[in-house]
Amino acid sequence: MKNDTYLEQVTTPSIFADLSKLRIPIGLNMGSGVELLSKVPVRKPLKQEFIRVNPAEDMMLPTVIYEDTHERETFLVSPDMMGFLADQLKPAVLVVAVNRQNVTFVWPVKVANDNASRNDWHETALQGCELAKKRWIRLAADMSLGAYRLFEAQGELSEPAWVTKPLNELLEVAFRDKVISSEDHPVVKRLRGLV
Repeated sequence: MKNDTYLEQVTTPSIFADLSKLRIPIGLNMGSGVELLSKVPVRKPLKQEFIRVNPAEDMMLPTVIYEDTHERETFLVSPDMMGFLADQLKPAVLVVAVNRQNVTFVWPVKVANDNASRNDWHETALQGCELAKKRWIRLAADMSLGAYRLFEAQGELSEPAWVTKPLNELLEVAFRDKVISSEDHPVVKRLRGLV
């Protein structure tokens, strides 16, 4: 007599078999915890967005930056590398800004390092930055004007919700992997023609 062995196949019901188990009320707070600050973009304001700039002095940092125009990235430069890259650096004030969607970003507002390097782009960006400390402003580049046009929001918009993190923590996130601190940095190697 033959002993037949049958493999029992266990079938798991589809997750879609009972949709009532998947339904949640719209607007349900999932209680996922406290949001951690994982990304802070470093950029100019977009031409379509209204922004505000945090007016607190401790939320601004005058420094120098390196702009990699090929990769469209902005780097912070450590003090010991400033002399080494002097002809490549741009003075800027790093300010904390927020848009209407509550996205916090760091805006490097370029400034002139002397009267000879002043230009209308820097001047109008600086004007926009100052205005944005008090009201919602939009900046739009105008190539024929050679400067930014500034627009104030026409509606009664609410005050921005500022992040409560100190500037050093915001910059730590914003410039993660974007600090030039040694001659071994890939940007320095590229500028020296080593790679």
